[in-house]
Amino acid sequence: MKGVDMEQHTKHRPPVNVGRSTATWAQLIRTADALRTGAKHTYELRRRGISHPAGRVRELNGLGFIITRTLITTVDADGFTHNGVALYSLIHEPEGVLNAQ
Repeated sequence: MKGVDMEQHTKHRPPVNVGRSTATWAQLIRTADALRTGAKHTYELRRRGISHPAGRVRELNGLGFIITRTLITTVDADGFTHNGVALYSLIHEPEGVLNAQ
């Protein structure tokens, strides 16, 4: 993550309210947790409180995660069809990076 100390975001934060926090470190943890269970698209991640999924995925990649992106067509919760939506898949996760879990 350019210009930001990732250690501050991942290792020295308390795991309090990770599920409801909008802090970057909490969103990184939720993004990784979601992708561990299978591929997720942008709207699925947003429903989990990830405000900028592409940014969080880029930050995880910078921490050594390997996450691929495929563009898909999907329908959102309101019934609108969207083309070119990112579908993210976790390929590899480095050990011990998100210790704040």
